[in-house]
Amino acid sequence: MKILFVAQNFQMGGIQKALINTLKEVSLYKQYEIDVFTFGKGELMKDIPPNVNVHTGNLLLQLIATPFAEVKKRQNVWHVTLRLLCMIVVRLIGSNHLYAILLKTHRNNRVYDIAISYFNDVPHNYFNQGTNLFVDKFVQANRKFAWIHTDPLKADFHYDRCVKTYKNFDRLLCVSEACKQNLINFLPQYKDKIQVVYNFFPIDEIKELAWQYTPFEKGPIDLISIGRIENATKRFHLIPHLCKLLKDSSICHFRWRILGDGPDLLQNKRLAFELGVDDVVEFVGECHNPYPFIRQSDVLILTSAYEGYPMVIGEALILDTPVITTNFAAAGEQISDGQNGFITSENVEDLYPIIAHVIENADKLQRMKRFIEENQYTNRRAQEQLVLEFDAK
Repeated sequence: MKILFVAQNFQMGGIQKALINTLKEVSLYKQYEIDVFTFGKGELMKDIPPNVNVHTGNLLLQLIATPFAEVKKRQNVWHVTLRLLCMIVVRLIGSNHLYAILLKTHRNNRVYDIAISYFNDVPHNYFNQGTNLFVDKFVQANRKFAWIHTDPLKADFHYDRCVKTYKNFDRLLCVSEACKQNLINFLPQYKDKIQVVYNFFPIDEIKELAWQYTPFEKGPIDLISIGRIENATKRFHLIPHLCKLLKDSSICHFRWRILGDGPDLLQNKRLAFELGVDDVVEFVGECHNPYPFIRQSDVLILTSAYEGYPMVIGEALILDTPVITTNFAAAGEQISDGQNGFITSENVEDLYPIIAHVIENADKLQRMKRFIEENQYTNRRAQEQLVLEFDAK
């Protein structure tokens, strides 16, 4: 069976990591021959299994599929100029027209059994688009799948565009039951082709990498948050405010480390300094192997406005680290409230008392860690779901 995965890029990110893990899983099955077509590159490309055939877009496609900040880092004047020109063109003719022009040149004559658009289009974004269009219009396949990684209601998906986009797809694969139900509510006419495939995790690899180094000396309480530092959805700007509330309550025996890079990193560093909490907040930056940090920490904290099925929660549970998370749609599918973590609302006023309670009650943390150890995370359900979809006639 020939299967094509289409990706925007392999930059560091949750969807990219989920794709890497899916490729690692699928590549183990001898009956599947796997191709990947990625518009752009990225540091995670080195993690693609060697038996997967990888094809990359031309220079223009690579540039528009790469975050502008990343293009600027390379200090190639020609590439920066081309990227800026593309930004002007896309405002004049629209994303779909620009992508259609570029993607048409990447059409090939190969016929696949299954073609998968692995990235959902990001609403109101000029360049986080295109994989749906490519699979729909420029790939020959017996069946076409689109992967949905987020809550369509919270992510502000455009109804008319989604109706048109998903019309020619045979399956819409959601990463959680909650996302599936929300997508059915959003697109009831497509309910018969909406299914769930949970994210995969390389469990043994994560456990091995977690002992690769010791990132810091253990303190009284070590908190950690991980993700792309952008405040609109991940809301990392709440962390300095939470730390201020903790310090104002004389809770100072903790350190909160934030792993990741992104457009709001400097703004959040400045906020921590202005609030006087830079002594308890540490912005570590981007980290290719965050697992030692997770293993060494007492609690992982998600402050997101919404998520699909976040990889980092599964990674924390694999490493026996309890989780405090906001109540995104699928939170209850990963966290048993009070047993392996806590689920709370996204407001600072509700996050604060839960975090304070955990810091002040080390015995509660130990009970949660024991629960996680006794209920080990597995890929069994995701394997069953994926094989069922791939082998369906």
